[in-house]
Amino acid sequence: MPRPTQTLRTRAGDLTVVGHATPPPDDTGRAVVLVHGVGSSSRAFRRLAEQLAPHAAVHALDLPGFGDAPHPGHDVTIAEHSDLVARYVAEHVTGAGLQPPVVVGHSMGTQVAGGLLADHPGVAAGAVLLGPTADPRARSIPRQAARLALDALGERPRAMGVLLYDVLVRCGLPYYLGQLRHVVSHRLEDVLPRADAPVVVVRGRHDTVAPEAWAARLAALAPHGTLRTVRGGHHAMDADPQGLADVVRATWETARRGAR
Repeated sequence: MPRPTQTLRTRAGDLTVVGHATPPPDDTGRAVVLVHGVGSSSRAFRRLAEQLAPHAAVHALDLPGFGDAPHPGHDVTIAEHSDLVARYVAEHVTGAGLQPPVVVGHSMGTQVAGGLLADHPGVAAGAVLLGPTADPRARSIPRQAARLALDALGERPRAMGVLLYDVLVRCGLPYYLGQLRHVVSHRLEDVLPRADAPVVVVRGRHDTVAPEAWAARLAALAPHGTLRTVRGGHHAMDADPQGLADVVRATWETARRGAR
């Protein structure tokens, strides 16, 4: 991603989210917030952030216990992650004079972004949900692991190297496995019907973690939902950053028209 100009933090109790932020390139006030998947970090969005930085302020987050964010003192639920991201947006995005952002969530980040839209109306202008978890046909840790392993065979080696380092060194297996339990028990299909903003569900064409039928179901459940396909697998933000950036820009336009 572009070199961050600022590192921002929002705290609530023992939870801290860390944002790596680039400023808006013009006076449009556009912003995008990037929310990573389980075990990962803001580094997963490097190539996508490079595509978005000329068009908006980019805030790539590290959720509590991941990346540069310190480990919390308790087990963190998906809802707690969503609440903390909402606080970050209010403090560092809209609180800094920018428009409500488009939130891009990947994998577990789709669950966090979905909860943000459902439980904090008006905080975000819309959401792009890439590779949503967890498909009901694979709601167990062994099945998720098998799908992730199969997907890894088609991913860029550099992206998998970054992910492995983030999981094993920065996050650590105990915290990763605890968070993975929340991923497999979460029901995104119960959350998205309450989303009040445009939702674009996106999957890589070869994503084994988020099958097409699952992605299509989620798009249909969201009141303002659409389905898009880009190149690549589960980590399509690395395989097709331009295609995903185009989806984000289209989501800004959809949100702008809806606000009129």
